[in-house]
Amino acid sequence: MKTTYTFFLLLLLALPLPLQAQTKPKNGIWPFRINRFDKEGRHHGRWKLYLSDNKTLLRDGRFKHGQERGKWRYYYPDGSIRKIEYHKPYSKEFLIKFFHDNGELEKQGMARVVETEHVIHYYWFGTWQVYNRAGQLTHTEYYEKGNEMKLELSRK
Repeated sequence: MKTTYTFFLLLLLALPLPLQAQTKPKNGIWPFRINRFDKEGRHHGRWKLYLSDNKTLLRDGRFKHGQERGKWRYYYPDGSIRKIEYHKPYSKEFLIKFFHDNGELEKQGMARVVETEHVIHYYWFGTWQVYNRAGQLTHTEYYEKGNEMKLELSRK
């Protein structure tokens, strides 16, 4: 009788475990799960961010212990590419390419992230190339700390 009682007690204690496991979202098989965190709570691995409908993809890329790495893609609501960022390891500077809604390159240049104790600053810098809807270079722009600088050339 004691053995039967112990068996049923263990069965009742083990029953909630499979029920809890079924309620967790299934984001793929380890190590290919998306939207994970490392032991310190930082973003890690593949991340996909969706609109509130959970169907429209907005952003897709990878983190390594809280730092964006590699190619990040941003999308228009119709699913076409809006922007691509190229992040190098251990660098706060990265290349950005914006695209027109027809898929042609709109603008490209460099951006930088500067983190202080209280604020994260994201800004464009350097020379940016600007293209028309046909993909032809129209002009360049120059940025310092996110502000477009008008360069005036003097003739002597």
